Amino acid sequence: MGSEAVHDFNGKTVLITGAASGIGLGISRAFAQRGASVVATDINAEGLERQRGDYGQDALVQEMDAGSEDSILRVAALLKARSMNVDVLVNNAGLARLEALDALTEAAMDLQWKVLLRGPMLCVKYLSPLMVSQANASVINIASIAATIQARRHAVYCACKAGITKFTQDAVKEMPALRFNTIQPGFIDTPILEAYATGSELEAVKNDFASRTPVGRMGRVEDIADACLFLASDSATFINGATLKVDGGVTVANSLEFL
Repeated sequence: MGSEAVHDFNGKTVLITGAASGIGLGISRAFAQRGASVVATDINAEGLERQRGDYGQDALVQEMDAGSEDSILRVAALLKARSMNVDVLVNNAGLARLEALDALTEAAMDLQWKVLLRGPMLCVKYLSPLMVSQANASVINIASIAATIQARRHAVYCACKAGITKFTQDAVKEMPALRFNTIQPGFIDTPILEAYATGSELEAVKNDFASRTPVGRMGRVEDIADACLFLASDSATFINGATLKVDGGVTVANSLEFL
């Protein structure tokens, strides 16, 4: 039996944050291809429109700032007004800000905290009432191997990713009607890498990341999407509170310091 048959999401509604590009777009596309009704959200409204065809014919494409309580509330209210429930919530929205500890600004710290940690918590708070009546409803939080490694100029990012991993575990006990799991991607080839470098320097960064990864390549967005499909599926109904590293083995094969 193929994965398409195993991971059948016909009749299911899946909400993904950060769906306009990168990992979020890959996750959205994968669920749509398997019959899910996708609710694609992102702060980048133009990006959502460009990718509208990837979300499926019955998709709801909605601008949402994952770091804003008001914005999350508006989307929750819209779904409720349309009598829409949510079967799967994928908290994926992210950003990259590289700053040395001695150069940290309050504004940069607050931005990362709002999007990477507070936002997923608020999404759970306001969207869970639309999920609790659904069979096998699940929340998948996209964290990062940064939750467990030490990376220069990533202190706030790493702390937020560790925080969302712990939040996932606590939510299991707090909300037993839902399943909660975390995915920690490794080095994934997405546009966010342009925060590190551009042009030939970017290719050098990618080659370096691939060389650190035992499987011999960087991760693809499809690798993360496949993990989401599994964790959200009926094949994973007894998986709850897990942290799944999708990193090609990089965190067990390298020293703890990166970048």
